[in-house]
Amino acid sequence: MIKENPFQVDKEEIGKCPRCGSSVYESKKNFYCYNSECKFAMFKEDRFFISKNKKLNKQMAIELLKEGSTFVTGFYSQKKNKKFDAIVLLEDTGKYVNYRLEFK
Repeated sequence: MIKENPFQVDKEEIGKCPRCGSSVYESKKNFYCYNSECKFAMFKEDRFFISKNKKLNKQMAIELLKEGSTFVTGFYSQKKNKKFDAIVLLEDTGKYVNYRLEFK
């Protein structure tokens, strides 16, 4: 079995890139595509999540990459001043990574 990068021993692949199919790894600030030309990345402190008092975590990233969606509990609505649950959908434009909420 050939590794993509023999120097990257401690990195765990969390999924496949929706743009190019390469491995996606976790770093301190994001989840990124191994293929440096691809530029796909999902940031842990993305404005979408921060505005709802959440951070993108590893489990959410795994589900978004595998299923294209993840169920998140405890989002915060500033408008209504209360918490809510929703399904987050990954919407990658090929240039930007966007997210959209869907409710059951």
